[in-house]
Amino acid sequence: RLLLNKTDLVTEADLARIEARLRGINAFAPIRRCSRGDVSVDSVLNIHGFDLQRALQTNPQLLNPENAPTQHDKTVTSVSLDQGAPRHMRTVQKGDLDFELATDFLEYIAESQGEDIYRMKGVLAVAHSQQKQRV
Repeated sequence: RLLLNKTDLVTEADLARIEARLRGINAFAPIRRCSRGDVSVDSVLNIHGFDLQRALQTNPQLLNPENAPTQHDKTVTSVSLDQGAPRHMRTVQKGDLDFELATDFLEYIAESQGEDIYRMKGVLAVAHSQQKQRV
């Protein structure tokens, strides 16, 4: 299932164009329009929406590792904090963070890049703390 949120903020013509593009990507997935995240939990949980046999009928090479993407979208990046300035990388640094430094970093990212952040998550090992902090 595809949830098309914030439908109250665009025109019907835009919705039709977006839905046509989504159907081009996955013709089998039903599209549900919603606004303000108003979605019934029952409509998204335990729906058994993926059928491998049907997917293989559409794309027989789906499970062939040779067809796996060879590179990631370069516009999607990871950020890691290593007791200094933030930097973009694809590895995770091991070690304990200074909690104040991590807090300053997260505040900086939220203020300077907030509109461009699609999702942010992680687990922080904070120095002198037994508990991992979830972001």
